[in-house]
Amino acid sequence: MSYDPEPLTRQIPDTPAGRQLAWMVTMLAREGEGARVEDWDRHAPEMLKRFGEGERSAERMRDMMRGNAERMGQILELGVESASDHAIVALVRTAKDRKWAMNLKVEPDPPHRIADSLFERRHDFKLDVREAGPEDALIVADIERRCPIVMGDTSVWFDRGARYFDFARLLEDCTVGLASVDGTPAAVSCGAERQVRVGGEMKRIFVVSHLRVLPEHQRKGLWGAANSALGKYWERVDGSQAYIAVDNLGMQHGFHNTPDKWDQIVQRAELDCAALAGPMAGRPASAADAAEIAERLNAFHGGEELYVPYTAESFAERVERAPDLYGWDKVWLTEHAMVGVWPAGEALRTVTETRGVQTVTVPAVVMDYAFALGAEAELEALLRAWCGALAPNGIDTLIIYTSPASPGSPLITGLAGSIGAFFTWTPGIAVPEGASRRGLYTDAAYF
Repeated sequence: MSYDPEPLTRQIPDTPAGRQLAWMVTMLAREGEGARVEDWDRHAPEMLKRFGEGERSAERMRDMMRGNAERMGQILELGVESASDHAIVALVRTAKDRKWAMNLKVEPDPPHRIADSLFERRHDFKLDVREAGPEDALIVADIERRCPIVMGDTSVWFDRGARYFDFARLLEDCTVGLASVDGTPAAVSCGAERQVRVGGEMKRIFVVSHLRVLPEHQRKGLWGAANSALGKYWERVDGSQAYIAVDNLGMQHGFHNTPDKWDQIVQRAELDCAALAGPMAGRPASAADAAEIAERLNAFHGGEELYVPYTAESFAERVERAPDLYGWDKVWLTEHAMVGVWPAGEALRTVTETRGVQTVTVPAVVMDYAFALGAEAELEALLRAWCGALAPNGIDTLIIYTSPASPGSPLITGLAGSIGAFFTWTPGIAVPEGASRRGLYTDAAYF
């Protein structure tokens, strides 16, 4: 609901920075109505980069301002905390008694384009944000365990325990942000930088995952606080990425104004190890197989969006990063197929509760897979062989990711005992035309 901005903007000094802030407050009060194409010219190149790709249209500016207005709420009061010609900080109180600091800087030379802007929640408690490390494993695991994902009458949560950081060891670059309220850990978020291929072009993104806020501390702005530990990535990436379960309506509500949502879903297929257990198939790989493995993966996944072709060297780096978790011995080959598995086990226990009844799943994760044309039977044999090898070790589920248009999807989903569906967003990176007709690759390490 729009409102009159004039009582607010008259508190703002008539300086280059103040005039830009007054425009911004006006746009927020009007929920973006009246936005013009020329408003993009108010922003310096470094700011435009933050907005990502896409058409610089009046409609997009309107939608962006509308999203910010909804996130902040109606501004009820505004006061200036500090001001100079080229920088200003305004404190505002919004609906639901939330407090924000609006920080804005402009270039020193006319037309004084916006060089930086940041909206920060102000709190009545002491907020601390830092990067967490392996010594914090039990702390962040406890937060994740106490924050179930609610999907209808089913709740799901994860218990990684002391091995919380195992997944991070599989990634090139990973940061875990930890936010505390008055000294008590309250929220966690993870971010990992990676390269993807979108519409044939290479892009740098960071994937945001495992965001959790303790129920007693929700609606305090801790989502953004925990994510602030990931801010170091913004200067070197083109955009970000997030996955949200189709049935997770609460999180989807928070993303309803987020741009660049992909039409095609990601499918998380869960294979029952006991039901599918089969005899050993193929052989473990070695470093000598690196080029052959890269060639197989590229031939199989090459048409999928978000897939980056491997070289022998880059695949070797992948399996040698944490070989105790996912190494050469965990990549099995037949003549025309391959399957590589991380036996996550204690590092990824899943608890599902439906109408008071709990079940615990101990999974392994397929990290890499491929088969040549007509060799579906070899892929199935390898998956069954892995199920047979995992089941005696207490691992009951083998997880593998696909999408409706991905190669092998009918076989994989046909073997699955259950399938989870997920939406993905890449804010800052536009979804290319025709993407829904191509497969959507998911690197299990980053999910």
